[in-house]
Amino acid sequence: MKLKVDLSRPRRLFAGVLIGAMGGLASVGAVCAATVQAQDFSRLVELSAKRLDISRQVALTKWDSKLSVADPPNDPREKQVIDAATSEARDKGLPGELASAFFADQIEASKLVQFVLMADWRRSGSVPADRRADLKTELRPALDRLRTQFIEELVATQTLRADPACKLQLARAAGEHGERHRLAPLYRIGLDRGLARVCGD
Repeated sequence: MKLKVDLSRPRRLFAGVLIGAMGGLASVGAVCAATVQAQDFSRLVELSAKRLDISRQVALTKWDSKLSVADPPNDPREKQVIDAATSEARDKGLPGELASAFFADQIEASKLVQFVLMADWRRSGSVPADRRADLKTELRPALDRLRTQFIEELVATQTLRADPACKLQLARAAGEHGERHRLAPLYRIGLDRGLARVCGD
């Protein structure tokens, strides 16, 4: 009597173990990907520079509409922007104080750029003939999208922000971006203003 051995069963068992192991590795990889820390501040600086580019477009739109740079007294919009950013940041595990300070600084940097540009246009007596973007339908939605990206990058730079060399690394990243993109002094100052409290000041 010959004993029949089902060789397919060990193969099936091995395949099941292998698939399970691969699935476990995939899960670990997904978790790691969600917590990957940035290696430098270049992305955060890049986002800040993009926001300053939008600030220039905002200045042009406000100039045409004869709107002031600063919101009118008692206008709640600025507070609403900061509160929304703080709430979203807390949902991602960031301290509310950090988010509030960061986005307040970004707003101040934007206003700084707008004030200087408008003053330059008055002195020169001419305004750039660039295409105008609509404040409500184009510029503000673009700022909202940047808000989410900023928060993601603040999460990604958590380790860098806790490093004693944070200020030096951030200053170098902003300086390198300015050199690489040949930014005018105004925008370099705007970068420094918008990133002023990233390291916890």
